[in-house]
Amino acid sequence: MELPERLRGRLDQLRAMSEAGTITQVVKRAVTLYDVLLSAIRNGRERIILRSADGTERELLIP
Repeated sequence: MELPERLRGRLDQLRAMSEAGTITQVVKRAVTLYDVLLSAIRNGRERIILRSADGTERELLIP
């Protein structure tokens, strides 16, 4: 897949952060997560809350 250099750099960063073996794994995980989030929104969930290990919560906004 041909990607702009900036995007490829970001994918490399995400690969390292997630300990994925390849950029392909990063893209597959990203698509899976995007699918889950959009499905939740379409099924009537009004809010998606991310909670960290210390209990801090953040609302995820998807336009």
